[in-house]
Amino acid sequence: MRWDPTDPAQRRARYALLSGMWAVFFALFSWPYVALLLGALALYWGSSALRAKPGRPAPDAPAAPPGKPQTTAAVSGLVTASLALVLVASTFTVQLVYRDYYTCVDDALTHEAKQSCETLLPRELRGVLGVENG
Repeated sequence: MRWDPTDPAQRRARYALLSGMWAVFFALFSWPYVALLLGALALYWGSSALRAKPGRPAPDAPAAPPGKPQTTAAVSGLVTASLALVLVASTFTVQLVYRDYYTCVDDALTHEAKQSCETLLPRELRGVLGVENG
């Protein structure tokens, strides 16, 4: 079955898939607010596409096979949107938990001062979140 751009459910499913993929992209490249917006839109569009009732086919159109052609796109959009929202939530959680470190780094005027802020992080996270030496 081909994609029908006049069917609102199929359109919403495609929107969900595209915005979910872009939300993951923006979440990975540190644009959390854009990722949050796109992820929320993808969840809305994906769930509304899955809840949509099939439209009435035109009388002169050939009979369509049973099933919803938008299901795969809508579910993929929901999965990618959920992944993006989890990434954004984890980013916000890390920034909230280690607020002292991020405030120290933002207020530091020299590279040495930024490196001294690493004492505010646990040893396990110093290589991941810490300031690079160099």
